[in-house]
Amino acid sequence: MKNIAIITAGGSGKRIKSNKKKQFIEVMNRPLLFWTIDKFAYHPDVDHVIITLPHDEIAIYQYLIEKEYSNLSLKIIVGGKQRQDSVYNALSACPEHTEIVLIHDGVRPFISQSDISNLIKEAQQKKAVIPASKVKNTIKQIKDDKVIKTIPREDLVNAFTPQVFQYKLIKQCHDDAKLKSINCTDDAVLVEYFGYQVYTLECSSHNFKITDQFDLELAKLILENNLIGDN
Repeated sequence: MKNIAIITAGGSGKRIKSNKKKQFIEVMNRPLLFWTIDKFAYHPDVDHVIITLPHDEIAIYQYLIEKEYSNLSLKIIVGGKQRQDSVYNALSACPEHTEIVLIHDGVRPFISQSDISNLIKEAQQKKAVIPASKVKNTIKQIKDDKVIKTIPREDLVNAFTPQVFQYKLIKQCHDDAKLKSINCTDDAVLVEYFGYQVYTLECSSHNFKITDQFDLELAKLILENNLIGDN
């Protein structure tokens, strides 16, 4: 049975000032996406990596990725119009005997090796698991700039990726969603929509998504100074 990592790399990065999509911005002379791929391509519990790329970027970056990871088991496919379409294409490209899939954002390069291992183990038992960290700030619900209520943070978490699922479950949910034209914000929401339980596993809060210029500068600082280990 195989564990497959799916890395979606189709974001536009409109909140970052660059003529490149954010996943292709270079940090220490490497595209940001490569730092994310490293975490899965070299992980002993991951058998194969599938990367979804935008149609207009696939020619050049497929060559660069295959050159960088020439000795590893990787596959590059064209993503779809929406993230859900890209994930569906990747699920359809998974090899025979796939047991577990890890679905990860291409601009989250700080997932730890231990978190990946633990998420796989949990998904083998619970079928659907996402990494999460406790919310640190007080959360207010507002309307028209007025506080309506304070939401107890004890019951709130920050959700990250990779979202990890038993392959048969997530593929069936995506098949059903495609048949019924259902679109969800992420794969865990899709699984929840069809009535399945999604579990959380407390993981490092360092696993943030790079969405704006501040995140990018912080990521550069972390990578250039090796501030986060691979534990």
